[in-house]
Amino acid sequence: MARILVVEANEEVRALIVDVLTADGHEVDCFGSGTEALARLDGSRFDLVLSDLTIPAVAGIGLYWEIASRWPHLVSRLIYVTGTVDSGSTDYQILLTDGVPVVLKPFPPRFLLEVVARTLARSSGS
Repeated sequence: MARILVVEANEEVRALIVDVLTADGHEVDCFGSGTEALARLDGSRFDLVLSDLTIPAVAGIGLYWEIASRWPHLVSRLIYVTGTVDSGSTDYQILLTDGVPVVLKPFPPRFLLEVVARTLARSSGS
């Protein structure tokens, strides 16, 4: 399966995401802040990045911009998970334009797995 980096500040949500993904056979590394996630990305290979939109140290879609500039191959392998979306915000419009999936909390575990599978398939050209 895939190696996935999860960036989520809320420990309970992070644990749920890790449980869902590992039960589906994925290898998961998780962090609570954007700084930790960027440091890990710098030295490791991941197939997918799943991140909250509101994480410490990298606000809004800051993680997206860092990934786009430093690891452009991961842009098509990025999923945002968030509790709220302002559909008129510039951040959200950029994500829509670039086709970055957004999963709203609370989410059924099966839905998260479907979005992960679609994103991995899309990015591999399947």
